[in-house]
Amino acid sequence: MTDLVESLSKVVLRAGEELLRKTGTYPRPLVHILAEDMDQPYVGFVTCRLFYRGADAASALADLGLFPSVLMATRLVVSWEDRDLRTALELPGEPFANGLVILDAGFEQHTLHWHPFDVEVGEIGPHGTPLVIPHWGTPARIEDVPLLPPIAELLKTWREFRNEDIQETAIRLQEAGYEFNMVKR
Repeated sequence: MTDLVESLSKVVLRAGEELLRKTGTYPRPLVHILAEDMDQPYVGFVTCRLFYRGADAASALADLGLFPSVLMATRLVVSWEDRDLRTALELPGEPFANGLVILDAGFEQHTLHWHPFDVEVGEIGPHGTPLVIPHWGTPARIEDVPLLPPIAELLKTWREFRNEDIQETAIRLQEAGYEFNMVKR
């Protein structure tokens, strides 16, 4: 399973860098869903809906835990851009550092992988936005670090398995703006 999580982390970093370079925007928070009790444990991922600053951002993040809870997933890999999320949550202490966060979460513990970066803003790209070039710093790995409250709530939501209809839950979340990308079996 460690190889799968490492592979997912590499994909998240590559996709985040590509999005920054092509559009100058940060990736939205998302959750990769794993079911370690299955032959093929990777289920897919859910991307967070768009949200307003403040309480709506916190609610949107916490609700990322709903679908994995209904699926009774055994592990999550959650990712977000830290500066963007802290700004959206209107947390005190700006300016925040840029960093892609990848959280590997089990039922009782979690490991936060911090990938800091600085950005160089270049010329205007083909989409009419400036090209953004990330320069990666030294990554860090931290076990069971205290999490931002909405991320902790996401994990709490997931860990409280819900006996709800999977399809109805997915439809409700899609109608709210969450985007699903599930593996075809």
